[in-house]
Amino acid sequence: MATTAREVLRARCHGEIDNMKLLILTSNRFGTASNCLPAIHESRDCSITRIIISRGLHPNRARMSRRKLKKVMQIGVLGALNGIRLRSWYQGHPAADLKELCGRFGIPVFETDYTNSDETVRLFREATPDLGLSLDNGYIPHRVFSIPKYGMINAHGERLPEYQNAQSVIWPIYHLEMTTGLTIHQIDRSIDTGKILYREEYPIVFCAKLEDTVRKTIEVTQRRTPAAVRYVCDNYQALFKDAKTQESARKFTTPNIRQFYRMVRNNNILYERSKRLDSAQVSLPEDG
Repeated sequence: MATTAREVLRARCHGEIDNMKLLILTSNRFGTASNCLPAIHESRDCSITRIIISRGLHPNRARMSRRKLKKVMQIGVLGALNGIRLRSWYQGHPAADLKELCGRFGIPVFETDYTNSDETVRLFREATPDLGLSLDNGYIPHRVFSIPKYGMINAHGERLPEYQNAQSVIWPIYHLEMTTGLTIHQIDRSIDTGKILYREEYPIVFCAKLEDTVRKTIEVTQRRTPAAVRYVCDNYQALFKDAKTQESARKFTTPNIRQFYRMVRNNNILYERSKRLDSAQVSLPEDG
């Protein structure tokens, strides 16, 4: 962690950190927000003023169709169809219904058609939050993320700055790497490019099949994310002072079919490598 517990305590003693008023924006009623809500709700250093769930509708269908067509041209028809198939790999364990959790905890919850709607902006301004938290969203426009006093932060399920806009796990495997991670960063005008507040790196859980590798590793990320999000929300101001500006990096997207087959091949290579490493560790003589 970039900021030590002593520095956080010193910041609190000087009155730099008070009870942080949070607003959570999510596009998934059964996702990361549901997993993180109980941990944040228990915090003494921040309170959730409201939660906004975007239904994910698109106000400009013609523009959205053009974007989809451009992506299909970029990654190919097979890549696009395969990308749809990959979505289920990232679902992880079923999460609780966010609206039911809000009712249990007494947290106001609202629904809007999309993240950049006038209704979303109105709900943000009405709440006067100190900090916005984005979970399971796409691009957040400036007119939304600039409303909270300290802006908004996002939880990204991969290492930054190496894997901006990347799906978790598969792109490190593409590069024959054995670790993944999660990053919490400030939101700015681009996707996954804001200052890094917090970052974890941990081993990928390799299995014989790429699908199982992704699913098992996503479960690890799901378990780690709530504590990381709460830590950043509790200690935001101290962490922001020590936040790291990201260097320019490559942007990632859904893999084309050739890239995907390379991921499958590399998963086989890394799976065998991980088995050899495990065997070597087991065979090490005990001390004494």
